Amino acid sequence: MGGGELRITAGWTVAGIIALALIVSVGLTLSDMRLASSQTITLVAKRSEVEVPLDDPFARVWNRANPVEAPLSAQNITPPKGGGDRTITARALHDGERLYILMEWDDDSEDLLVSRQAEFSDAAAVQFPVAPGENVPAFCMGDPTSPVNIWQWKAAWQADMEQGFVDVQDAYPDMQVDLYPFEEEAEFYPARAVGNVFAQDDRTTAVDNLLAGSFGTLTQAPDQVVQGTGVWRDGSWRLVFARDLNVGEDYSQFAEEESTNIAFAVWDGARGERDGIKSVSQFLTLEVSPDVAEPGGGVTVWIIVVVVLGAVALTLVLALYGRQRQNG
Repeated sequence: MGGGELRITAGWTVAGIIALALIVSVGLTLSDMRLASSQTITLVAKRSEVEVPLDDPFARVWNRANPVEAPLSAQNITPPKGGGDRTITARALHDGERLYILMEWDDDSEDLLVSRQAEFSDAAAVQFPVAPGENVPAFCMGDPTSPVNIWQWKAAWQADMEQGFVDVQDAYPDMQVDLYPFEEEAEFYPARAVGNVFAQDDRTTAVDNLLAGSFGTLTQAPDQVVQGTGVWRDGSWRLVFARDLNVGEDYSQFAEEESTNIAFAVWDGARGERDGIKSVSQFLTLEVSPDVAEPGGGVTVWIIVVVVLGAVALTLVLALYGRQRQNG
């Protein structure tokens, strides 16, 4: 009898394992979660039949997009080194004409100014290979044979657009000047006169479209075709990028049923992060899907939590039942 009771208990244990596998499978199916290898995370951009507003990263349409968490670490490859360990949550959608990328990350403060020497802006960027194919570029700025296209957003640039350009008088309102000749003549503002991107006071986008082919080659692209808006709320940033799927062969291309690579970077101005002092991710896979994004797509994490808890509870119940049968 003891052996029979043991077999019953073992049978219930096997049943519990099978039930656990079935529950997890159902949860993954409902949430459209893709099991990837340890080196690859896939961010899926489904087609949105609802308008994706560019000025509202908290819009409800993003509940239709499946979130993916991407770990970031300090940039320690080339000076200036720095940054820290962070995690960003990424989502993606497209409407058949434009690609939208949403980033979300924790940040204790909203840093918008660069008007003083010790002030630095919060910022974020996404990076893609310029050329399609299996030759993945180096995740830090690409390489000569595999250049990258980078979209960089800065909170200070957005503040310039929304609140007005902050000049010396704004930064130091109590400063007194006896004479400031040629104040309105552009030639006496050399950086602005030569088109230095950091000195522009007439921005039309808070995102800079950039190209690079290794360290020291970062260049502003001639076509500023990327839009973006960030909103800081309750200790975190939410930022949405938007660009047409196809804008010419000089930049990264996107199309339904095609995949490319994507990497992320974040700067915290309050920590003095700028230039190469940043947190960066490895390349992830970005898949542009023809599937329609359905409501509730963004609750993946909660679905998985409920599935796991339910599976654990069911396994415990089956194990207790089996033990009672054995003891009885």
